[in-house]
Amino acid sequence: MAESPRSINFLAQIEQSPSKGYLLNSLRQQLAKDLALEITAIPESGLLVWLKSWLDQRLSDLDLGQLLYTIDLTEKGYETSYKLAKAILEREAQKVIFRAQYSGKL
Repeated sequence: MAESPRSINFLAQIEQSPSKGYLLNSLRQQLAKDLALEITAIPESGLLVWLKSWLDQRLSDLDLGQLLYTIDLTEKGYETSYKLAKAILEREAQKVIFRAQYSGKL
């Protein structure tokens, strides 16, 4: 399964992009899709804090293997919900940026 290279920070690319609004909305849509949530449940800012909290509340009920498969992350050990949330956001941001690049929107 794919993991983003450590040298590339896709979240930072979104934050610094002239298309930031479009990319952040796309990131929220991707999170909603992969977490099986309504987009209205995903905040417009503070995604890392929100996702860590969301994971903390649901980790015992989640099928972590299935979630990682859906997001396309390896099943390596994530010691904390913070590290897991960061990895999820980075992978989702990577998907959004690649999609925008290949569609000519970036």
